[in-house]
Amino acid sequence: MTNIDFTPISYALETGNTEELKALITDLNPSTIAELIAGLSDQQQMRVFLLLDLEQKVEALAFLDFEIQLSIFQALTLDMSKALIEKMPHDTRVDLMNRLPLTKKKEILRHLAKVERDDILLLSTFEEGTVGSIMTSDYALLYPHQTAQEAIEKLRVEAPDHEMIYYAYVVDEERKLLGTVSMRALIVADPKDKISDILTSDVEKVNVKDPEEKASRKLKQLDLLALPVVDDSDMLIGMITFDDAMQAIEEDVSDTMYQKAGVMTGTSSREKAKDVLFSRKLTQGSILYPVRLRITFLFVTLVGGFLVGGVIDRFEELLSAIIVAAVFIPVIMDMGGNVGTQSTTIFARGLALGHIKLEKIWKHIGREMAIGALIGIILGVLAGTGAYFWQGAPNGLPQIGLAVGLSLMTVLPLASFLGFFIPWLLLKMGWDHAPGADPFITTIKDFVGLTLYFTLVSVMIGV
Repeated sequence: MTNIDFTPISYALETGNTEELKALITDLNPSTIAELIAGLSDQQQMRVFLLLDLEQKVEALAFLDFEIQLSIFQALTLDMSKALIEKMPHDTRVDLMNRLPLTKKKEILRHLAKVERDDILLLSTFEEGTVGSIMTSDYALLYPHQTAQEAIEKLRVEAPDHEMIYYAYVVDEERKLLGTVSMRALIVADPKDKISDILTSDVEKVNVKDPEEKASRKLKQLDLLALPVVDDSDMLIGMITFDDAMQAIEEDVSDTMYQKAGVMTGTSSREKAKDVLFSRKLTQGSILYPVRLRITFLFVTLVGGFLVGGVIDRFEELLSAIIVAAVFIPVIMDMGGNVGTQSTTIFARGLALGHIKLEKIWKHIGREMAIGALIGIILGVLAGTGAYFWQGAPNGLPQIGLAVGLSLMTVLPLASFLGFFIPWLLLKMGWDHAPGADPFITTIKDFVGLTLYFTLVSVMIGV
């Protein structure tokens, strides 16, 4: 995260000063532009993005989370989307295209040149986690009959469009890999030397079906910038670069850490991207975002507090007549709150590890409610017995124990249900469940729990 003060940019956005805004962002580096965009609202993100030139757009996109990329592409014109796709690194654009809605993807593909379209469709076929899923088809290609001079002239023309130009791969007429030629070898060679005479035939390579970890380890062990990717026939079909391999390792490590922490909202790439976006905006974005988001959900708790206060006020005469009834209010509220918190934590971690499938949510909810019911029976009996001997029998009010026990037997399964249902509902609605679930759970279970408890006490004791 940079230490750049974005205040002047924010002021230019608020005042609608487009010229000033463009001047302020023109000289920012791509990662800083991406950091700025990530902290803005959707509308402001588009205003900033559209002011960038094409090269800046492409470079900034590489630093943005997929969820923001998707949001931006959804709002772009077809011509702009096409121009960006054509300029993006081959592997990056495939990842993005695979996440776009099918209608948008088809629309862009129809308007691309055939060579671009075929390249995207080919790279889209490889299984996630394999070398093919992270390789690029953007590499320099030479033939053995070419001279060093011809090769240099060819690479000079192609260099601006290639992701990496330090190596060129040499293939035969059937595209079978014969070897590699480095730029150094080309420069020091006699201009008339044939590529076949200066190539290195002992080439380290990986198969397109190999696990991405294998390629990453080989790149690191051999200290290489890139590796050629071949199919089962030894035909060259791509290249995997060091930065793409390291990014894959970083994502795998991050996923493992997130899973151990139980903070991811799902197992799909889109869900992970969304969760990362939520987290980044809460911890690194504009301070107004977390304030606005958290106050929105805490408003639910504020309103709920008044509703719960209304319940207590409604039974004021009961509390005045039977003071001991107030003793067990914290028990009902706190036990329900703790069970609800346990359930939301279990839901988040289970979803992160893939143990909870959203398409089978009602099965998971049913199981959690059964657990909550068993807990409610056990703790209801214990609490009810304790209430009977502590405040019930000595005061001639044995019914207080039964009211406490029955209340817990109802509130705890309810809290278990809410602990799974509320986060799932927020996810379905596209909201961040991290700050949003607990306020709803607390309000609902407190209102229902206390209403039930006071009603039981009132009916059983006859007040």
